[in-house]
Amino acid sequence: MAQNGNGVTSNGTENGSGGKGGIDEGLYSRQLFVLGKEAMERMSRSSVLVSGLKGLGIEVAKNVILSGVKSVTLHDTESVTMADLGAQFFLRESDVGTNRAVASFQRAAELNSYVSMRHETGQLTEEMVKEHSVVVLTNSSLEEQLRVNEWCRSASPSIAMIVADVRGLYAQIFTDLGPKFTVVDTTGENPVTAMVASITKEETAVVTTLDEARHGLEDGDVVMFSEVKGMEEINTKEFPVKVLGPYTFSIGDTTGFSQYERGGVVLQVKQPKVVSFKPLPLALKEMECVFTDFAKFMSPQLLHVCYQTLHSWNSTHSSLPKPWSEADSAEFLALAKEKHGEEVSDEAFVTQFAKVCGGELSPMCAAMGGVVAQEVMKACSGKFMPIFQWLYFDALECLPEDCSALTEENCAPSNTRYDGQVAVFGKDFQQKLAKQKWFVVGAGAIGCELLKNFALIGLGCNQAEGARSR
Repeated sequence: MAQNGNGVTSNGTENGSGGKGGIDEGLYSRQLFVLGKEAMERMSRSSVLVSGLKGLGIEVAKNVILSGVKSVTLHDTESVTMADLGAQFFLRESDVGTNRAVASFQRAAELNSYVSMRHETGQLTEEMVKEHSVVVLTNSSLEEQLRVNEWCRSASPSIAMIVADVRGLYAQIFTDLGPKFTVVDTTGENPVTAMVASITKEETAVVTTLDEARHGLEDGDVVMFSEVKGMEEINTKEFPVKVLGPYTFSIGDTTGFSQYERGGVVLQVKQPKVVSFKPLPLALKEMECVFTDFAKFMSPQLLHVCYQTLHSWNSTHSSLPKPWSEADSAEFLALAKEKHGEEVSDEAFVTQFAKVCGGELSPMCAAMGGVVAQEVMKACSGKFMPIFQWLYFDALECLPEDCSALTEENCAPSNTRYDGQVAVFGKDFQQKLAKQKWFVVGAGAIGCELLKNFALIGLGCNQAEGARSR
């Protein structure tokens, strides 16, 4: 049987190989239903580079491999540490000291035998980046992000670049899909259709639909008519829409057409949309974000400041701010004020970021890894509107109302697989998790995802205390 380039036996034709087998409609049936065959074919010709294989990076890689792109390259320059095991589900204790990409490669390759894979352990180069359609950077420095963004922009056609990072209870996503990225279908929904009740004959003709249901159109949509009697010249022609009401819209001049008599069906014609993304240097200064919670209206701007401050911190410090350290959080706040001045509108928010940004939580990695993988699929397929251009998220509600027990001593690392979680919630919380008794019903895609996360966070792992998970 064929091999898919990574020592894994292939079930058939590799994605994008142009073989007679084409897309395995049995394997990708649910995805085909959502994306459609054309979008899946575009994905099967795409190559993706995932750089940085801690918890977030491996979640992105796992989802992208399962989605059925042509090839995936796993890249990391660093070695496995014990703390990595708390969120990186392909790593074992025996992998400590091994390069992350090398340790993860074979297990990741087994996810989908149709996807050609390789791993890289050296520094990112322009040549390596330009071999791919999409580049995803996780756990990267700002200098590396700017350098890779320049390489992606200089390619022809442009290479899509996605930056993603998870720090404790905070997350950041940035997308740059190029100066002229075409979205074939912005919503993925079926075209709107409605029955016509009347069409006026005038310079700004008004179309009225039957009042049984709203027409569902928006300003700028394009529609086409069929089965219209009397004003038959309008059939098969396309018209831009200006919405007047839930049952009416105008389509422009119809004075040159015959008088409308009866009947007709109006159908929305999906139009591709060209989106112009800003390069990273400009996007950093002119931040446009997608809001994830309107109750936290100021959080995105504050997180934008926090992440830039963190890059400044990392350029002068050998490690992240110590978990729940009053001294380090005060120094971080002073650095934020020095670099960003009046943009630091909430000192407590910035201080809290500094206290937990050294943590790594597998549920956060899983959630944001799914979002980032969706952006990769959008970049490959042209289906659905991508994030433009920043997304910031926090889950501070997970912290207890009284954080007095979360001290630097209680949250200090102790060279265990749970160090990333202890850095956020403390050792006492970790001990409580280990003593839990949970029962999970169902082992489908969601059930297995839950089991993976429960295992990584250490739920029910203290069997000496009678804990167990089923």
